[in-house]
Amino acid sequence: MTQRSCSLALALLSAVSLAGCAAAPPVVVAADGKPLEHTLSVVGSARVEVVPDEACIELTLAARDPSMAAAHAALEQDHGAMTAAFAGDRDLVVEDGATRYEPEYEADGMGHSRLARHVATVQVNVRTKRFARIPDAIARAATHGLERVCVVYYATDMVARRADVRARALDAAKDKAHAMADRLGVGLGEVMSIAEGDAQLSVSTGANSYLSRGTVDAAPDAPAPPGSTPLAMNVSVVYRLR
Repeated sequence: MTQRSCSLALALLSAVSLAGCAAAPPVVVAADGKPLEHTLSVVGSARVEVVPDEACIELTLAARDPSMAAAHAALEQDHGAMTAAFAGDRDLVVEDGATRYEPEYEADGMGHSRLARHVATVQVNVRTKRFARIPDAIARAATHGLERVCVVYYATDMVARRADVRARALDAAKDKAHAMADRLGVGLGEVMSIAEGDAQLSVSTGANSYLSRGTVDAAPDAPAPPGSTPLAMNVSVVYRLR
């Protein structure tokens, strides 16, 4: 092949390559994670105060004896008597748990341990929507081998409230995007992407909890009532600019 024919072949190859490139749109890959051009990214956040409407009174009954059979029998007697004490009370819902057994050891002055007794325990949950009945429920169990008490307050509509705070966050993102676009004199197009952040729960009602209401776009005007659980969520929305 002569030098002239080589140059002609290279020119033809370049023309074909350029034609192929012109036929397809350019593909841009942003490795640094920068947002796309001509878009507007906003974050909408919302917070609600979820007030507990039900309580679970966790009652642990225990019986101890050198004989495991005797410990079991004593626990069964206390358990049955306590269950009978709650029977017929429509304000209290009783849930029985499984009975557990374990040995208890004691150490002597020489550092050796020996079997001292056996213990049988059972947890009984008592649920109620009337918080004023909690002291009465604990008092009924106190004379039947009660060893430990824990009261847990919670909201039965937590899932529904999460959907509510999500809707508030989306509305906040939409309002924020329109306000920014109007202020900058640009048109707002369609939504390109939506991402939801993790829901945040907090049981704190201290000063930080009050001040954190100012960090979200939508929140109650009044501080959280005592015993409430703040539920917050944020969403990220990307709009195309016209």
